[in-house]
Formats: sequence, structure tokens, C-alpha cells
Amino acid sequence: MHHCLNVDEIVRLIAFELVVSERKATAVSLACCRKSFEDPALDTLWARLDGLCPLLKSFPGIVWNVHGYIVSALITCIFLFP
Repeated sequence: MHHCLNVDEIVRLIAFELVVSERKATAVSLACCRKSFEDPALDTLWARLDGLCPLLKSFPGIVWNVHGYIVSALITCIFLFP
């Protein structure tokens, strides 16, 4: 591996370019392939979320129920019981 890939900022730039160009699966693969790539790639992915659904889906499956783009159970809990 080239030494420049040990620099966090360079890995963040690579991950950013992948996410912006709609190759998020490749950015996830980047995060999984090496421990030193994990944090910069995941930080970039979480910073560029498409919406609230990916965040809500990180909760256990029994908490949310998806019908199209509506996440019913968790959104109800968030807005009714702040």
C-alpha cells in the first residue's frame, strides 16, 4: 500500500468523491477493507445521508416498520413523545 493512503485527509477525500458520485457501495467497501480506512469512510457516509431512513434503520427491526418511504413506529415515538 502506498504511504499516502496512511493520511486520513486523503482517505476522506477519496471517500467523499465516491459518495458524491453516487458510488456509496464502493465507499462502504472502502470502509470494510482496512481498519485505517474505516473511520474516514464511515464519517463521510454518515455526513452525506440521503434522508432520515438510513439512520432510523440502524435501530433494531422491531422498532421500525417501513411502508414505502414512511417509517411509522419510530417517527410516531419521536414526534409524540419528545
